[in-house]
Amino acid sequence: MKNIYQEDDRYLKAKKRFNKIKAFYLHLLIYFSATLTIIFINLKFTPELHWYWYSVVGGGIPLLIHACKVYVYNNYWEERKVHEILRKEDNKQTWK
Repeated sequence: MKNIYQEDDRYLKAKKRFNKIKAFYLHLLIYFSATLTIIFINLKFTPELHWYWYSVVGGGIPLLIHACKVYVYNNYWEERKVHEILRKEDNKQTWK
C-alpha cells in the first residue's frame, strides 16, 4: 500500500517540476519576443540612440533569476525539510 502512495507522490512531484519548467520556457519566449520587438522599434525610429539595452537588461535579470530558481536552486531547501520531517515521523512510529 505504501508503494502506491510513493508512486503517486513521485508523479505529483514530477508534474510540479514539469509545470515550473514550462513556466520558465513561456517566460523565455515572452522575453525574446518582447526584446526583439523593442529592438526593432528602437532601431527603426531612433537608430542613433540605443535605449533598447535598458529593456534587455531589465527583462534579463528576472529571467536569469527564474532560470536559477528552476534549474539551480530546484527547491533544495524544501526537499531537505520534507525528508527531515519524514525521518522524524518514522522515528516517532518506531518508538510506539
